[in-house]
Amino acid sequence: MTRVYRSFFIVAAMVLLLASAGCAELPPEGESGWSGLFSPSESQETPGVSTPDPGYLTPATPYPTPTKSAAGPTLSSLPAVTPTPDPYVTIYNQTTQFNLTHTREAYSFNLTKPPLIIEFQVEPKMITREKYATSDHTNIKSGMVKQTFPSETSWFTVTVRDRESGRIFREDGFGKLYSADTHKRVFVGERGDYLIELAGNDAKVHVLMRAGAV
Repeated sequence: MTRVYRSFFIVAAMVLLLASAGCAELPPEGESGWSGLFSPSESQETPGVSTPDPGYLTPATPYPTPTKSAAGPTLSSLPAVTPTPDPYVTIYNQTTQFNLTHTREAYSFNLTKPPLIIEFQVEPKMITREKYATSDHTNIKSGMVKQTFPSETSWFTVTVRDRESGRIFREDGFGKLYSADTHKRVFVGERGDYLIELAGNDAKVHVLMRAGAV
């Protein structure tokens, strides 16, 4: 009796196995398990067949790709600056050494269109002397010190006269009766026939004369 039931159970198990194997069929070749997500009308288009452009997009040029090279500095263009012309004419531009053998020069000039501007720069003879100096401050010692200053014999003058009468219109200079300013200007604003005198001693002087017109 036990052997009969055992044979029956074996036969029944085999029948169930065969039945389950018959239900698990594979899909046909070329199909996948996602076939149910898309309809046949939505399948991949056939290569080589173009569809009409709906017209929503406009063809354009791609944005340029920036290069890796560092950009150099750029200079903004500035408007050209026209130099202002000098309204005066240079009539004299010289550097002269005045000493005991050369103390005076004179030039005549007929000024028809004022002004007449005479500028001069003096380099006087410099001397150095030693002097004993004392001090009331405890941290400063008394003793000999050196002092450098223009020589008492160094001077220069510019004199503008009327050429016929000798009357002085303008005069200025360095040393003697004048200040120790080494750079000065003499301005003559009247028309006239002038005599310009340059005189000096122990001084190197640069003189620049300009007039409104020649």
